[in-house]
Amino acid sequence: MPRQKRPLELNQRSKNILRQLIREHIRTGEPVGSRRLAKLAGEKLSSATIRNVVADLEEMGFVGQPHTSAGRVPTEKGYRFYVDSLVETKELTDREGGRIRASLEKETDPDKLMDKASQILSAASDNIGFVMAPPVSLAVMKHIEFVRISERRILVILVTSGGLVQHRLIHVDEDFEQDVLHQAGRYLVENFEGKTLLEIRDELLKLMQEEKGLYDRLLRSVVVLGSASLMQQDADADATGVYVQGTARIIQRPELADVNRMIALFRTFEEKSRLVKILSECLKANSTGPTVTIGLEKHLPGMQDWALIASPYIYTEGQAGSLGIIGPSRMEYEKVISLVDYVAKLFGKILSRN
Repeated sequence: MPRQKRPLELNQRSKNILRQLIREHIRTGEPVGSRRLAKLAGEKLSSATIRNVVADLEEMGFVGQPHTSAGRVPTEKGYRFYVDSLVETKELTDREGGRIRASLEKETDPDKLMDKASQILSAASDNIGFVMAPPVSLAVMKHIEFVRISERRILVILVTSGGLVQHRLIHVDEDFEQDVLHQAGRYLVENFEGKTLLEIRDELLKLMQEEKGLYDRLLRSVVVLGSASLMQQDADADATGVYVQGTARIIQRPELADVNRMIALFRTFEEKSRLVKILSECLKANSTGPTVTIGLEKHLPGMQDWALIASPYIYTEGQAGSLGIIGPSRMEYEKVISLVDYVAKLFGKILSRN
């Protein structure tokens, strides 16, 4: 006799069972059967009752059955509901937090600090950890220097107020002597120190439209060199400020059994400008805490079983970057969300002091 249809709604019992099913699947990586769920359930429920509830969950699209004789596994919709409504985040212990703090506070160089933070996120979650530096256009200039590499090729060394050092190779239409490059660098520091690169770029654009830019040799050099250095769009420039650790950790994961998917994923991490774009799209506007994206197929074909947990960090003068974790959807969200939130808050404070 066919089972009678029930209203497609999640009552408290259904939520509890879905929570237990997802937690167990995250723990084991295997489909979860009704008998196992009956043992895990806090209330005394028969396997038959559990089966009915799971059947409803499957009908609503929260779980799926990979094989006819197997138990159920969460779907993307199930994970999404779990993250939005069922996750009970676990605060880091004092010991865990202290260990992370001690490790980060050892680093005084901003580049090494960002690399260390990505290592910590990867090691603590057993997934891929990343840190994205703030957009270059919003960085405040502290120092800039031009070094002649060869004819019409110049190395630009830029130091921001946060202590980050950027190196950029530019090509210009004319050759500059090193003395002229020194003078141009000094002029920019003396007249634009403390301004963001975006503000400097806008002022250089105005100078380019003024006649005196055509007659003052030094000012003309400043405009040419500054424009070539700062007119680049953020995507490629920001790619140098992405720190990724942990790709080797996930090679053995069953979610990467498909070699083609693994190759596509690793290529994305190598093409950092593409990674910047993906991370920026996943982060919600004006987010002040962790953002969870379940299913990355919109950004990476075939990656519907992957997830990203990211959070902004704020430091000197309100500048913001982001950090987080990328990994298979089957991850410990209760732990990972708290981890990302803790590291983001701590990281911003430490970066501000450096």
